[in-house]
Amino acid sequence: MAFNVAVSEKIEQPLMSRTVLKGVVVYDAAPPSFVELKKHLASAVKVDESLVVVQHLNPVFGMGKSSMEAHVYKSKDAVSSFASKVVLARNKQRVKKVAAATPAEK
Repeated sequence: MAFNVAVSEKIEQPLMSRTVLKGVVVYDAAPPSFVELKKHLASAVKVDESLVVVQHLNPVFGMGKSSMEAHVYKSKDAVSSFASKVVLARNKQRVKKVAAATPAEK
């Protein structure tokens, strides 16, 4: 999947041990997943993936772009202290559940 990220604002929040990144994501087909965006931002900012939390990715209807906000934390302790459980769950890779095969009855 090809997409480009343009960061327009970089806000330091030293009391919360994080930097807020705001910008626009431009894509061809479908918006990137939170996991893909997280990996891209981590490599761009040169930090560990576990320190990047994508807060939101809001698509603009019919434009092929989305506004995004992500937080880059200084430590894993800051991530667990300040990031909500719901947002952290959105930033994890989803595991597809496989239906258990039932044995055929005679």
